[in-house]
Amino acid sequence: MPKVQLNGITVDFPFQPYACQEAYMAKVLECLQKKVNGVLESPTGTGKTLCLLCSSLAWQEHYKDAISARKIAQRLNGEELFPGPSWGNVAPNDDIPTYYTDVPKIIYASRTHSQLTQVINELKNTVYRPKVCVLGSRDQLCIHPEVRRMESNYMQIYTCRKKVMARACHFYNNVEEKSTEKELMSSIMDIEDLVKKGNELRACPYYLSRSLKQQADIIFMPYNYLLDSKSRKAHSLDLRGTVVILDEAHNVERLCEESSSFDLTPYDLASAIDTVDVVLEEQAKVVQQNEVNAEFNMELASSGLNMELEDIAKIKKILLQLESAIDEVELPPDDSGVTKEGSYIFDLFAKAQITFQTKSSLLESLEQILQYLSGRKCEFDSCFTQTFLCNAGKWDSCWFISVATSSNASIPFAQVHIHLDDSNQKKKQKTDVWSSSSTKKEKTLSYWCFSPGYSMHELVRQGVRTIILTSGTLSPLSSFTMEMQIPFPVRLENPHVIDKHQLWVGIISKGPDGTVLTSTYERRFSEDYLSSLGKTLGNLVRVVPDGLLVFFSSYPVMDKSLEYWRVCSLLCLYWVFGYIGLTVIDAYYNRVVCPKSSGAAFLAVCRGKASEGLDFADRNGRGVIITGLPFPPRMDPRVVLKMQFLDEMRRCGAGSQYLSGREWYYQQASRAVNQAIGRVIRHRQDYGAIFLCDERFTAGNVRCKLPSWVRPYVNVYDNFGHAVRSVSIFYRAAQEAVTTEDGVSSLCMEYEPKAILPKRPRIGLLDALEHSEKSSEDAGEESVFLSSQQAENKPNPTENKRARAALYLATVKSILSKERYKLFTMALQDYKLRDDFIAVLSQLSALFIDDKNNHVLLRDFYQFIRPYHKKQFHEACSSLTGEGCGYKPEHGLPWEEQDLTTPSIGEKPVSAPGSNMLCLMLSLSPPGWYQCLLCSPGRELYCR
Repeated sequence: MPKVQLNGITVDFPFQPYACQEAYMAKVLECLQKKVNGVLESPTGTGKTLCLLCSSLAWQEHYKDAISARKIAQRLNGEELFPGPSWGNVAPNDDIPTYYTDVPKIIYASRTHSQLTQVINELKNTVYRPKVCVLGSRDQLCIHPEVRRMESNYMQIYTCRKKVMARACHFYNNVEEKSTEKELMSSIMDIEDLVKKGNELRACPYYLSRSLKQQADIIFMPYNYLLDSKSRKAHSLDLRGTVVILDEAHNVERLCEESSSFDLTPYDLASAIDTVDVVLEEQAKVVQQNEVNAEFNMELASSGLNMELEDIAKIKKILLQLESAIDEVELPPDDSGVTKEGSYIFDLFAKAQITFQTKSSLLESLEQILQYLSGRKCEFDSCFTQTFLCNAGKWDSCWFISVATSSNASIPFAQVHIHLDDSNQKKKQKTDVWSSSSTKKEKTLSYWCFSPGYSMHELVRQGVRTIILTSGTLSPLSSFTMEMQIPFPVRLENPHVIDKHQLWVGIISKGPDGTVLTSTYERRFSEDYLSSLGKTLGNLVRVVPDGLLVFFSSYPVMDKSLEYWRVCSLLCLYWVFGYIGLTVIDAYYNRVVCPKSSGAAFLAVCRGKASEGLDFADRNGRGVIITGLPFPPRMDPRVVLKMQFLDEMRRCGAGSQYLSGREWYYQQASRAVNQAIGRVIRHRQDYGAIFLCDERFTAGNVRCKLPSWVRPYVNVYDNFGHAVRSVSIFYRAAQEAVTTEDGVSSLCMEYEPKAILPKRPRIGLLDALEHSEKSSEDAGEESVFLSSQQAENKPNPTENKRARAALYLATVKSILSKERYKLFTMALQDYKLRDDFIAVLSQLSALFIDDKNNHVLLRDFYQFIRPYHKKQFHEACSSLTGEGCGYKPEHGLPWEEQDLTTPSIGEKPVSAPGSNMLCLMLSLSPPGWYQCLLCSPGRELYCR
């Protein structure tokens, strides 16, 4: 692998890095060498993860070498064995420790475990082999059958603790013996690998990870483990001298605030009171029974809860007093809520006897009750008891730990807001004399932290050596660092690795009919705006090839727009609904590559899952349309209070240390836009277009907040026809200039029939414009609106085979490691050149047979097998996997004699007159289901 010399440190990189990658790694090394914080933005597709891993691990290895060099020099009486300045580049000379155990650990944190799995897979592609540990929850790592059957995380926690304390879990009992195995210590494992290894060793993966953490060079974890003080304590994280890397850091601001905030609803309190009451009644029965037993010298009964009745009664009293204290707060006549300073939380809790002096005993008592209930769950039928167990985190982590035990340092950054309960849960009416007799409106107690800087300061106070925040969308950096409230001397806004012909960015301020496109609060639901936006989308979907993403500012805006277009018949749409979103995205991917369609459109909202959690590389995302600026809801109490808090901090003398409320409000919209448009370019060979369909993007203060890699490409189009002409030319040029990295085209062509098929005539918007003498303004919607002629074209069999082959190769590439995928492509090329069936079967078997989940990939290779080998391959698959490939005698005929128009197996035709586009909505209702918003009778649903 190439070796790159950066800042005096040699970095091994899997390939020759681009200039922007070298610049990124140099900034990472600068942070590590100078012991300072850094905020680094590098667009998706620039190899950010690989750069982070290689540069940080190279520095760590160099750090170890520096210790070795110092030890050697000491033995040589101060003379260096290898004279030169290289060892001094790792850190200041007096900062190099004496022992290898003092080498700084690297903590690599990202948002989810799925993202961490991708990072660990990247690590496997490097030459670095550090000791690795990945931390997870019991829900993800526990393999004990009884614990896994528990319904909530907290029930799993308490059941696990109970078994561990009693040494009743044989998986835990094996941890000490198995944790020192060499294979376990030296393997690079993600969370799934760790669970698999735990099953093999019959040892608990959860406690194995805690054991591996002690010796690990790099520790992977979700970043809420770092930002939440209780999680840090639960995982015994010692951050002194560590290097903390927060990847995908555009979410850190929100998580920092949420980790120090909570909402306590009346239903939460009611469930707690009801549960404590059940426990109190049961304990009273046990006491009465023991009195009888003692009288007759019988054995005393035990409930398993070692608490006195008086202590349980005190807890119920405290909860009732807290309920009353909240109910006693008078709301204004308009029920808008009451806002108090953060210190008011102590006054409110004091009314319920919750103070710094009583909190320890209170927490201990609640802990005992939770553990008792987790072991007796099946005996309690109360829905409130179940709610109390499922929401146990509110009682032991939110308001007692995050508030009552917090220092006064957090108070200036928070506010207490008491408002009417807007949840759908209803508080149970009590009838006993202990219950609250209040008939006032139910209120929710909210404690909201408005400064992410508090959590960042907590990390600094833990003794962290360096904090690196990085993401593809942190712009604008100045406002982002201001929010964090800690210094970031090292900053970087990296350019992209693509060339200018791979990206088109246009601000479209007017629709085809000349109406100004502006999704302001006053105009977003007006008929002229909705009509013009519908016509704009209707034309752009004709121009953009393959997959198109359309982002709305909110769900209400998307719902209203779709309803209007359906009623007015502006767009003819397909729609999909599926379970948990998996079938929805799969249907979209399949529709993109379907040769019977010119593409598909995916409708979503900014800040949703589609804007950051799904992959839309290559054909799946050739264009992104932003239909407006996604400002936070202006009248939401939390948004209002956040803006007021920031304005107040500026007035109180903090000055430039804080954004103004208005600046923060615009920053939130800009960051959501930047995250959404980041879907369009995913790697070096990708290309696509960004359509900013809102007149407000023309303003300088909005454009300057776009990512630095986007700004040079931005053009403003006052004429819709000019924008369409420009982007059409861009797509034609990009399709000719960019070739795929894995050579799909060349691989597929070998297995296609030799017949030359006529090209389909291009019937698109550009052709209409080129043959029209009218300007687009005069032609209006007549020259550029939807046509159904493309849907009437006959499918091209060559494109059908190419699409299926490309989809198969992409699937194989996503499942196999880089090395194994290379072996796969070599086997395919070898079969192409040598026609050696036995050799290719042997190579494929080695790749796919070990894992039963990959058997289908072996069978799907059937499409690449030459006709005279298909029967042999079918029989071999039947023998190896227990299932054949659907061989028929006609499959053995030469290509020229086969029916070229046979549809793909499992392909379902779709009928929707007048359109060949597929629109998918991400609207959850009811929870867990993606519901179709455009259902109407007489249409065929495209469901997978």
